[in-house]
Amino acid sequence: MLWYRRGEKIVTRKYSDSAVSPVVGVMLMLVVVIIIAAVVSAFAGSSVNSQKKAPQATIQGKFSVSSGMEITHAGGDALATNELVFTVRNSPVFGPNLEQTTAQILNKSTIQDGKGQWLDNGDGSTNVTSFKSGDTLFINSTYIRCDYLQPVIAPSGYKDAVSSSKDQFTYTGTETQRWGLCFKNNDNLGKTFYLDISDKKGNLISRSEVTITS
Repeated sequence: MLWYRRGEKIVTRKYSDSAVSPVVGVMLMLVVVIIIAAVVSAFAGSSVNSQKKAPQATIQGKFSVSSGMEITHAGGDALATNELVFTVRNSPVFGPNLEQTTAQILNKSTIQDGKGQWLDNGDGSTNVTSFKSGDTLFINSTYIRCDYLQPVIAPSGYKDAVSSSKDQFTYTGTETQRWGLCFKNNDNLGKTFYLDISDKKGNLISRSEVTITS
């Protein structure tokens, strides 16, 4: 506020900068918001770029109690076999709440490619480095037996009970409830199970429903 005389009259003039403060405050807030947005955007971008996208593929399975199992790559990304995890599990047609309790990771030393080469030579090494579209993997009839393919649910004494049967895969033991969950079982023809393909980090690549045939 400024006071001065004009003749004998005292004149009062007021100066106000109250309008300047809100404008400056708003501008500062905008600058801060812009800086924060830029930092967040840069961080999010680097995080997305640093995460490798899990491969995707369509995998189909066939299962015959007499001849074995086939796993076919029907399209999608080529997959590194040393990173793959093959899991089978009973579907709800076998009963409720069985997917977790019957989940079984397959032993890759029982799986071959079309040239007869193993996915695991027994020491972690393999000559089959990729599984790509059009390729088929095989598990022969011996290795689809319940004690090889599904040891998590195989009845005790399964090997002896099966060996004594005429067709070599009919169970003659007493643990009939566990035997009822085995895929290589004539009583389960027409039923289905799940075949999951994932990577070692647990990322699901493909799930297919496989029908048990004769």
